[in-house]
Amino acid sequence: MKKTRIKVSKKRITFMLLPHGGRRSYQITLSYSFIFALFLIWSALTGVGLYYMSQRIENAQLKDANKKLKQKITHFSKKLENALDLVRETQDLNIRLKGLLALQSKKKVIEYSAMGGPSELKDFKISELLKPEFDNSEELFDANFRELLTSAWQTKTSFKEISEYLNYKRNLARYTPAIWPVYGRITSGFGLRINPVTHRPEFHHAFDIANLKGTPIRATADGKVIFAGWGGKLGKTVVIAHNLGYTTYYGHCDEVFVKPGEKVIRGQIIASVGMTGRTTGPHVHYEIHRYGKPLNPKFFMSGGF
Repeated sequence: MKKTRIKVSKKRITFMLLPHGGRRSYQITLSYSFIFALFLIWSALTGVGLYYMSQRIENAQLKDANKKLKQKITHFSKKLENALDLVRETQDLNIRLKGLLALQSKKKVIEYSAMGGPSELKDFKISELLKPEFDNSEELFDANFRELLTSAWQTKTSFKEISEYLNYKRNLARYTPAIWPVYGRITSGFGLRINPVTHRPEFHHAFDIANLKGTPIRATADGKVIFAGWGGKLGKTVVIAHNLGYTTYYGHCDEVFVKPGEKVIRGQIIASVGMTGRTTGPHVHYEIHRYGKPLNPKFFMSGGF
């Protein structure tokens, strides 16, 4: 059986140091294997040093990044907490508005305004959830954030409903007759009467309001003129169609200042008191209809011009 032998190189390298001044020279002889071993040791030490330095640099960068991230988280958590406070306030305002809109008397409105109550949204601090001792902080944060979004959408929907309701009330106020067409003396009311011309009983569907000839007549609500001209027994007449089914009639006018198709607003002068048509004196014949049914004007004449 043959034995395997590892041959080690016998090659060497000699370094000589020759000082100036004739002093003794120095000679160092090193084998190639020793020099190679020194090179390996130097490479290893250099690699370890570079790795250590890179780790220190990386750790410093991570520390700086974590610091900045923590600052951003703190900033956004405060912003989110402010948003949550705003949602709580809007929820409370929403509840109060709905309550106020449901009340009719001024006394009840004042009493309700003094009431208060807790918000349905839970009180929590996002910054507290970010502390290390909260093991389930992520779940708590997600749950509360979902609740925040749900509450915000519910509040938005509720405010939309309130806006629509207020818009309806606004239109109701604008298009519902609410003032006197002209101030004066009511010579004939709504209901059964003896006709002053024919002297026969009849049902009068209007108010006759007497005043001096030429006194301005005003529209009692916003609307659109659908007739302006001669109305037979009513003489010169103006008819205005309002939203919500209301129609108003102004008869026996002296002069008419509007035309069919013209839009008018409450309080606008549309004609003047006269005695055209079949009448015994200057007055305005004022009728209110809703969906074609005559209504008693006295329930719509509480306001001024």
